Amino acid sequence: MTKTIEIPDWCSMWGRKDERYGSLEELKELLLYKRIVKWDKDFLLLEDGTKVTIEMSESDCCASAGGEFKNVTLDAVITDVKIGEPTKFDNGDGTTCENTVTIYHNQNPIASAECEADDGNGGYYYSVGSLVIGKIHFPVVEA
Repeated sequence: MTKTIEIPDWCSMWGRKDERYGSLEELKELLLYKRIVKWDKDFLLLEDGTKVTIEMSESDCCASAGGEFKNVTLDAVITDVKIGEPTKFDNGDGTTCENTVTIYHNQNPIASAECEADDGNGGYYYSVGSLVIGKIHFPVVEA
């Protein structure tokens, strides 16, 4: 089982009934060889009814995570999903982390999920941002 990104072991999705973190293999199993039929900045809808969102999986206090979909091409079959390397930088009041998930048809990008997370006021907190399908969260960014 390959993790989508490394997150601290103490991240556990506390308080979320029946929800869990998934692996890269599960993410690909849910996305590959399906077409994107509808989208906006908040979600992708696949031909089989699968809905993909970008959500904050967990956080404390004033930390946050989220993102949006961009540059989506409808009706192309998804043949690969690649999760970039997270980049962290000082935002003047803590740390922000950004990452991009790229969805491909053959070797052509057909959608991007631009994700970010921050560690809150003064950098004392944490957040995890994920692609979410049903009750499975696939972490792509954490701060």
